[in-house]
Amino acid sequence: MCVDQDNLNMLKEIIGDDLKEVLDAFLSTSPSLLEQIERSIASEDAAGVQLHSHTLKGSSANIGATELPNLCLELESAAKNGVVTPEFSPMLAKIKAETMNVTAALEDFLKTF
Repeated sequence: MCVDQDNLNMLKEIIGDDLKEVLDAFLSTSPSLLEQIERSIASEDAAGVQLHSHTLKGSSANIGATELPNLCLELESAAKNGVVTPEFSPMLAKIKAETMNVTAALEDFLKTF
């Protein structure tokens, strides 16, 4: 599973309806972060790739995503050398695909509120 359901259920018990805001924030900001990563790769801005993949890593970890934080960390780490390489595009493709999976899982979870 791309999102730790037990973690989401625990958060729902602890923070209740406020969890909706947290999940909605992820759902509304992740497309922009993906776009910023893509633009940074296109403009060969390694610092931008690092920053935006770091931000997506943190927000996805906060909502209990299981694979997405690791994929973002991989891209973030690769960007630390300051050079955008051809391998960044396939890495971003994996991040985009997993973000779609996480989004679908969160949208289903939100239906339980």
